[in-house]
Amino acid sequence: MKKKLAGCVILQGNSILLLHRVSKDEYELPGGKVDEGETPQETAVRELKEELQCDVKILRELGAKDFQDNGISRTYYWFLAQIQDGQEPQLGEPKKFSHYEYIPLDELEKYRLSANMQNLAEEIRQKRISLD
Repeated sequence: MKKKLAGCVILQGNSILLLHRVSKDEYELPGGKVDEGETPQETAVRELKEELQCDVKILRELGAKDFQDNGISRTYYWFLAQIQDGQEPQLGEPKKFSHYEYIPLDELEKYRLSANMQNLAEEIRQKRISLD
């Protein structure tokens, strides 16, 4: 059985907002597991609220990718989103994440990224996903 995950791509200029997960020492998108009865879009909004304590507006779905992570089949849904006016991200799960950072898209290869974030970076590089 495939696990479904979803998350938000938040841009600031040419940089993407990523969270640094302490346990794996890697950067990942804000997002998580799709709960029963929840759509991937609802999951993306809920997870961003939990992890960064702010509300987002989903602009559009960017795509999805099936992949294996530690022997588990997963499908990740990416949504382009915008933080609501006047809200600033704050860590909502400080035991899980040490900080968030806006990382320039053209410097992602310099960072240790989660499997999902590696997939997204490749989709962007190959122009299979457009962030415009």
